[in-house]
Amino acid sequence: MKKITFFILLTAILSSQWLIAQDDVLSPFDTPSPSPTHSANLINENYEIPAYNLYLQEWDNDYLKIKSLDINFRNNDDILIILLDDHNTSFSMPCDMYRVSSRYGIRNGNHHTGVDLALTKGAPIRCCFDGVVRMTKDYSSYGKTVVVRHYNGLETVYAHLDSITVVANEIVKAGQMVGTAGSTGRSSGVHLHFETRFLYEHFNPEKMIDFSSGDLTDNILAISKSELDFDKPTEEPAKEPSTTSATTANTTAAATPSPKTSTTTTATATTATTTPISPTTPNTPDTTTPTTTPSISNTGNTPTVPAQNDNSNNEQAVYHTVAQGDTLYGIAKKYNTTVNKLKELNHLGDENKIQLGQKLRVK
Repeated sequence: MKKITFFILLTAILSSQWLIAQDDVLSPFDTPSPSPTHSANLINENYEIPAYNLYLQEWDNDYLKIKSLDINFRNNDDILIILLDDHNTSFSMPCDMYRVSSRYGIRNGNHHTGVDLALTKGAPIRCCFDGVVRMTKDYSSYGKTVVVRHYNGLETVYAHLDSITVVANEIVKAGQMVGTAGSTGRSSGVHLHFETRFLYEHFNPEKMIDFSSGDLTDNILAISKSELDFDKPTEEPAKEPSTTSATTANTTAAATPSPKTSTTTTATATTATTTPISPTTPNTPDTTTPTTTPSISNTGNTPTVPAQNDNSNNEQAVYHTVAQGDTLYGIAKKYNTTVNKLKELNHLGDENKIQLGQKLRVK
């Protein structure tokens, strides 16, 4: 009888351990699990990086400005940038219920590199256009900062944040929350320090955004060389005023030029693009001080005549090699022709984009 009782007891103990093991298999979420990972949609390949070739294959998560890049302004023409297109499909104001407390320009003897928008602490800060987050960190006097690069080559900067809700290399959409308003870094009160940049150089955000209406000033942004701050090495916003009252600074940028009204407006702002290249390692500087890089070759500025023509009617044909910053409108203007004529000569449709190094027949 004792043996039978012992056998039943042993069987019960073993069965209970087996059941516990089965329960672990059938209900894995009942056991402790590691901390959840960020569910962000991260880029995996270089071709996913916005304007990667335009920035000379530079993609850096640590510095606001890596180096000064040579921008090819020929004949003092403006660079035209389409703000909303197939990639940037919508626009969102970076915040709501704001008050412009300080504008772009000279402030207290220093250059204020953005627009300050006074807010309440914790107010949501949103991304302006579709793009990819390039930097998220506590960045010197900027405090907690997010930098997003957009598909048209622009970058937007959101500084003095209280918290950051995105990670570097995350694909973001217009209107997506990137952080909350705060007063981190060198700041005299809760506000968003908002910057707009092109090829790392800052320009007046009010040239692109009407902060009184909360909308874009135009869908085509025209930037002249004089509006970009190539020679100023500073990467920090001007020192905050000693009081929290609004300070109006002088605006140094020129007014937004009106785009030409014609049936070729869209083609006018089509910028030269390139196909993705093999991965490269970004150059990481030792400090935040911008360094000077060799100028980009301007061999594409001189028209060339091929030794052999395509047919007997091309004895007088002239070709242009597409260089960085070229647009169909700019090329047409240079050779005293029209965008439609360029499209006809080169069999380009409305959706075709010119590429760096491409030879276009202009005459």
